[in-house]
Amino acid sequence: MRLWRILRWLSVALAVSACAQNPYHLNTFYLDRFGTPNPTLAEFRVCHGFGCAEVSHASLSKDEWRRVAAVFAPPSKDAKAERQRIARGVALIQLLVGKQTGTAAKQWTHKDMYILPNLGDTTQLDCVDEAVNTWTYLTLMERGGLLRFHHVVQLSYAGLSDLNTRNTAVLQEKGGDYFAIDPSLVDVGVPPPIMPLATWLGAWPPDPTAFERVDRADATVGQLRP
Repeated sequence: MRLWRILRWLSVALAVSACAQNPYHLNTFYLDRFGTPNPTLAEFRVCHGFGCAEVSHASLSKDEWRRVAAVFAPPSKDAKAERQRIARGVALIQLLVGKQTGTAAKQWTHKDMYILPNLGDTTQLDCVDEAVNTWTYLTLMERGGLLRFHHVVQLSYAGLSDLNTRNTAVLQEKGGDYFAIDPSLVDVGVPPPIMPLATWLGAWPPDPTAFERVDRADATVGQLRP
C-alpha cells in the first residue's frame, strides 16, 4: 500500500510538472494507442465499449461524404460560425458511422455531464472513445478541405483522480484560441457542445453558458437523419 501511494503521488507530481509546460494538456497518448494515424474515407477505426475496448472499421461513401460537405456550404464567414458547422458535421458522421458499428444507439451512460459505467454494453461510448473518434472525424474534415478557420490538434485531458478523468478532441482557431468539442456530453447524433478549452479544463461540470450554442434547428437527431 505504501509503495502504491508513493507511485500515485509521483504520477501526480509528474502530471503537475508537465502541466506547467503544457497548460492545455495536449497529448497523443490515446491517439497513438487507438487512433488511425492517416484516416481516409475508405477506412478508419471507430472506438466503442469504453476505453476503446472494441474497435470497429468503418468507411464513408462518396454520397455520404457529400452530405457532410453540404453542412459546410456555403463556406462560413467566421470561425464561430464554422464551429457550429463542425458540431453539426460531427453529429452527422456519428450517425453514418453508427449504422455500421452499432453505436448509433441511445447513450444511456451519459448523464448530467458525467459518464456512468456501461455494464458491458459495447454500443456505449466513454470520453476516450468519443475523443479518439471525434479527432478522426475532424481530421477527415480538415484533410477534405472543409475547415477554413481551424486546425485539428491533439487530444486534451483533465482530472487526476479516477472520478474526474476526462478527455476531449480539440480544435485551434488559426492563430487563436483552443476549443474543446466533447460529444460525451450529449447523445449520439446531437451536435456536441463546443467551449473554450480553458473552460473545459476548469471546474466540472462546466457552466453551460460557456457552450457555443448550435442553432436550434440543427440540434436534434431526427433532423440529421436521412
